[in-house]
Amino acid sequence: MIHRKGRHNHTVYLPDEAGLLGKIANGDTTAFAKVFAHYRKQLYTTIFHLTGSREMAEDVIQEVFIKVWLHRERLPVIEHFGGWIYRVTEHAGFKVIRELRRTITGSEPVTEADKKDPLDLYIEKELDRLLNEAVSRLPEKQQQTYKLIKQDGLKRNEVADQLLVSPETVKWNLEQAMRSIRRFCLAKLSH
Repeated sequence: MIHRKGRHNHTVYLPDEAGLLGKIANGDTTAFAKVFAHYRKQLYTTIFHLTGSREMAEDVIQEVFIKVWLHRERLPVIEHFGGWIYRVTEHAGFKVIRELRRTITGSEPVTEADKKDPLDLYIEKELDRLLNEAVSRLPEKQQQTYKLIKQDGLKRNEVADQLLVSPETVKWNLEQAMRSIRRFCLAKLSH
């Protein structure tokens, strides 16, 4: 186990991690799924404790692993992947909190476009395009639910009132939508 000073979270070692990272770098989706499955729960728990939101935690984990896949050729040079993925995920969680704080306070966001290199901007643009394509393929109710919650920022109860369904139905539709989006994005990114 790798212990991080002052943290309650621990990164558990994955046997043959270096071999799996090498396979991922060569486009092996089975190895990617194995690494994702190994780290997902502990990273989710970390982000959930940080944000207090299951949806935000899912979004952060999804975003981090999509970026891992997009930059997979760099993986073999990472010596301590567990610590690295934990730090990347933690930074992504803090970024979400900063953005949420800006939204709540109404302050202008820092123009991060000036700070990003062209590759990161291109990747973000491609991820947005991919996400929009995935959302457009969802069944109508899931698409409506996803857009109202994720894009319009409505709460589940507000969506339930608007769509004339129960909050449980809203929750189920959002979960199904997120699952479908994840599957679609991973399938597209693996080619």
